[in-house]
Amino acid sequence: MSVSKMKRLAVYAHKAELDAIVKKLMRLRCVEISTYADDPEAEELELQRISCDARRLELETRLSDVNDAIAVLEPYVKKKKGLFAGKTQLNVDAFIEKGYADKARKILARTEEISARRDQIKNEISKASAEISAARPYLAFDLPLGFSGTDTTECFLGVLPASTDLEATGKELFGAGAVANVLAKDKNAIYASYFCHKADSAAVASLLSSYGFLRATFAGVELTAKEYCREAQRRLKALSAEDEALHEELRSLAPDGVGLLEVLYDIEATELEATNQKMKFAATDSVAIIKAWIPVGREEAVKGALDKFECAYETSEPEGEDIPPVLLKNNGFATNFEWVLGMYSYPLYGKFDPTLIMSIFYFLIFGIMFADVGYGLVMVLACFLAPKILKLSKGLERSMKMFGYCGISSIFFGVLFGSYFGDLPIAFMQNMLGIPADQLPNLAILRGEAATLALIFDPLQNPMGFLIFGLAVGAIHLFAGMAVNFVLLCKDGKVLDAIFDIGAYWLLFLGIGLLVLVPSVGMWVAIAGVALIVLTHGRKEKNIIMKLLKGLLGLYDLINYASDLLSYSRILALGLAAGIIAQVVNILGTMGGPSVFGIIIFILVFIIGHLLNLAINVLGTFVHTSRLQYIEFFGKFYEDGGVQFEPVTASEKFTEHQDS
Repeated sequence: MSVSKMKRLAVYAHKAELDAIVKKLMRLRCVEISTYADDPEAEELELQRISCDARRLELETRLSDVNDAIAVLEPYVKKKKGLFAGKTQLNVDAFIEKGYADKARKILARTEEISARRDQIKNEISKASAEISAARPYLAFDLPLGFSGTDTTECFLGVLPASTDLEATGKELFGAGAVANVLAKDKNAIYASYFCHKADSAAVASLLSSYGFLRATFAGVELTAKEYCREAQRRLKALSAEDEALHEELRSLAPDGVGLLEVLYDIEATELEATNQKMKFAATDSVAIIKAWIPVGREEAVKGALDKFECAYETSEPEGEDIPPVLLKNNGFATNFEWVLGMYSYPLYGKFDPTLIMSIFYFLIFGIMFADVGYGLVMVLACFLAPKILKLSKGLERSMKMFGYCGISSIFFGVLFGSYFGDLPIAFMQNMLGIPADQLPNLAILRGEAATLALIFDPLQNPMGFLIFGLAVGAIHLFAGMAVNFVLLCKDGKVLDAIFDIGAYWLLFLGIGLLVLVPSVGMWVAIAGVALIVLTHGRKEKNIIMKLLKGLLGLYDLINYASDLLSYSRILALGLAAGIIAQVVNILGTMGGPSVFGIIIFILVFIIGHLLNLAINVLGTFVHTSRLQYIEFFGKFYEDGGVQFEPVTASEKFTEHQDS
């Protein structure tokens, strides 16, 4: 429809009111703040960027803490929000004034304490369990685990490899003056103690080392293995009890805590965004300057908000080298296609917004490429119901609705071309119900040999007709692009340019068309078109020879138009691809015949096959329909390069703010 007019906004405010002003502007959702610190005027006035680095780091940490606390408490909420729950509606200011924000912060602090303590408990439980595992093999050792000997004896407590020959090693150690005592065995190791005189300890240690002996490390432990395990078990029991108590406390905090923390998350996220915006401002020691863009229709709302503060402000028209952001204004249908335009590029500020015209052709071409009643119905139901039952962002909601509208187009053209999940009705009647081929319906005006439910023709039976149909749609699409350019040139006062650069080609195309219908008339109309192109295409050249040469070169554009027109053959390719895959799925699904096994196979193949076909071809149709808009259609008139209007807004991840 159009690009909204923008105005410059300059606000001069005391630093003490800066936070409140920024948050108020965020709630209006119609103010895009500019980076004033980069403005040459800031250097002339010796202004400085407002430094908020420390505050931003603090808020990022706080936001992360709130997010972690929500993740801790959420598993304890019995009644889940589910997919059908909307956002919490509340007045954030009232929430803060009534003390709920302070309550949320207390819950946050306690949740962090509990989480930290539970992490400690987890580590202590692991440590106690490891102590029990280490001491259990030495339960038969009656001395303290840390016992290493007396004044005259040495004790070696430890483990040998399971493959050790105890009889042979025992004899060797006994010969070296050591007495062995096997305490326990398992498939991995042998646990034993060895006693010897101090004088023999070096020789015994050397022998044990050669056997692969590893000395147990219980230094300083004055308890026996049994006492050591008992003490560890007591600690495990106490730790488990404490952990269970903390677990129950989290369970009691969760019902109210999650909701309060979600609101707190949006409060902190809004604070963080406000801080990021403040870093764009320039300021003196006491006054900050806010530079922003606002849509013309929202001036009064912005002024009303700023009048509540002791600040000075002014609005002005864009001037000089200003590059205003682009806000598109479209009706309820075309708005859902704006994101497709944004994937390419927004129009330059003040230029023509092609969204409405593009959306109509997008709607039609998508439906022609993906003409199928069944697939279209699935798209309509999924894409129109999803925004109503799911918590979707506005951008995602518009995307879903766009595909929903395209589903309507697919249904319409599916009826014309007789595609209902491909040829499912025909295949089902023939293979599952056993209806003879000569009794199957054939409804098409342009009938083929096979049965069909098409009202005009079946693209699979008449691909040449479908190709001609697609090229005809492409011709209309290209003519529409040229018509838009014609109107835009006339609005800019370039009427002759419109007639000579566009009207001349229309005259030539009309002549070419009439050559088929009325050759005698068509020839002269085509000659008139050629003459007009040759005589006017080089009109800006001063040299008569260059005028003629450039005029002749103007005829070369016919090749470009022909190339653009042939691009619409992709309508045939995409249409046949979806139809043929669907047909193959139907053949496989009905091969089992009208048996129980056949019905089971039919249901499985139908669901899996058609879902895959739907997913693959929706993507392919989306890509190729978009390409026809971007290259063939926009190439005729579009002036792109605009920057999307992105107003600063409060965080609404979990909540929707309601003003008092």
